[in-house]
Amino acid sequence: MTARAAAAAVMVFAAAAHAEPEPVARPQLRVTHEPPPRHLRMRPRAAAVPPPAPTRPAIPMPTAPPPLSELGDRDELAGLRDVLAPVSFSITVGYQVDGARPSGKASLDAPLQAGRDYNALRAFGFGELFFSTRGVAADSLSSYIALRVDAVAPADTLRAPGQAAVRIAPPIATWFDRTTFETRTGWAEVKDFLPRRLGLRKLRLRAGSQYIYGPWVLHLDGALVAYDGEIATATAYAGGRHADYTTDLTDERYFVAGGSLRVDLRKLVALPIAITGETMSLTSYVPDQPDSAHHQLSVDWQPRRDLTVTGQLRALDDKLASERLQLRARYHEVTNFALEVERRFDADWRWDPSLIVADDPTSARRYLDLGPVLPQVVASLRAGTLIAENVDLLARGAIAADLTTSDALKSSFSAAYAELGGAVEVRLRRTFALGASALTRRTSRVDLPGGPITDVRLVAQPLPPSAATGERNFTEVGARARMSLGARRLSALLEIYGRRTQYAALYVDPTNPIPTSDLRGGGRVSVEAWIGKRLKLSAAYDATTAIDESPEITLYKSLRLTMTGTY
Repeated sequence: MTARAAAAAVMVFAAAAHAEPEPVARPQLRVTHEPPPRHLRMRPRAAAVPPPAPTRPAIPMPTAPPPLSELGDRDELAGLRDVLAPVSFSITVGYQVDGARPSGKASLDAPLQAGRDYNALRAFGFGELFFSTRGVAADSLSSYIALRVDAVAPADTLRAPGQAAVRIAPPIATWFDRTTFETRTGWAEVKDFLPRRLGLRKLRLRAGSQYIYGPWVLHLDGALVAYDGEIATATAYAGGRHADYTTDLTDERYFVAGGSLRVDLRKLVALPIAITGETMSLTSYVPDQPDSAHHQLSVDWQPRRDLTVTGQLRALDDKLASERLQLRARYHEVTNFALEVERRFDADWRWDPSLIVADDPTSARRYLDLGPVLPQVVASLRAGTLIAENVDLLARGAIAADLTTSDALKSSFSAAYAELGGAVEVRLRRTFALGASALTRRTSRVDLPGGPITDVRLVAQPLPPSAATGERNFTEVGARARMSLGARRLSALLEIYGRRTQYAALYVDPTNPIPTSDLRGGGRVSVEAWIGKRLKLSAAYDATTAIDESPEITLYKSLRLTMTGTY
């Protein structure tokens, strides 16, 4: 076939394809349409409107949070105390019973009898009140007060014929032996009380009984003025020290004055460093106790969001008393590390800033006598993590080194030691939790040259040195089970613990062997129940096992009942 013939054939087929078909007779179908439903309406056609030009989003104005009563039971925060309420308070009343069950055995030294040498039971009542106001009488005025009362029956006494009355000791010793009433804290504070044109809107003044956080946490009866700025924060305070150890502590009265200044270089020169300087002076009202001045310098460096390094120096009377370095790090939001190294010099205070030197080294104090201050360094490492949002793990290790020279007098309280501990808690469906913990420590003690001292009757013998006394090692374990049905509903806790201690062998008595170890244990059961959102009832029962050094007593026990109301 030639090319011309092929082209002609293609044109013929194309014309046939575009030609209209002939009409074909089809059956006529009749379609009926129902009327449209009346509840449907077509929306009118809107004219096309160009989109508006982009503008900056408006800054939302802060709105007041909804009242707590409107939260209902939507979450566990329902019914919690509203910190913005003008008036809020909490009152607690309770009753406690302490007891020691007699075993009928004689003690290690002399026979003891319940009702003559000690009471088998003692009961007392107590109460606490916390009251705060915000914006009452003046918008810039706020106040806070905390009170406590202990109601104790008169102490039992034993009157023997021809002898003076002797007080019978309670089964469990406490710091109070009579009815007491004290104001723990009570202060009033004003803010924004100066004219705004002075630029001191962030200045506040607080007066009353309060706690001061400086080189030492100190309870002060006086006044504090503070400026809380974005770059700099400054405080200044003055007043008398409030006695906390007992209600009749009159031999340690001091006038306290001090201040602090913190500068945040992050907002000043874009450096991740904050510098804090603090000073505090104590002037004694009693001639026997010397005055003292304390200074502290801290530097916080935070190069990253999850890393912080803190260095601190503290001085007493212009002598370096303590050095501390701390490193805190976080990994993946759930794993935390904390490394801390602290060195203490012999120029440091003995117990707190008020107890620097003792009048008589052999005199007994009303609280701990820790002996002379000796140089020591302590390093500790803590690490914790969360696994699968239900398992908490914690580990801790620490070592301490005695920095005293070989010819210096060593103390039992500054001995070198090494310890290791850890804890784990497993939560089950946010209602039950099971936990366990363990801790062990080994302490280095000085060995006696000739071995333990043999007890010889009616012969004076020298006492062992302080560095040789005390425990050599101990191990303690604990376990707990916790149940919680939600915040402010019902919760219960069961705890048990045990501790074994090995003591240094100092004496040998051929007729009466002296134990060098003991095993102690105990537990606690506590229940807390809420009636509504404002009333809480709680009960706790503690009990211990028998103690080898007190064979006359089978166990110690304590029952505590409390009722707390909040508003």
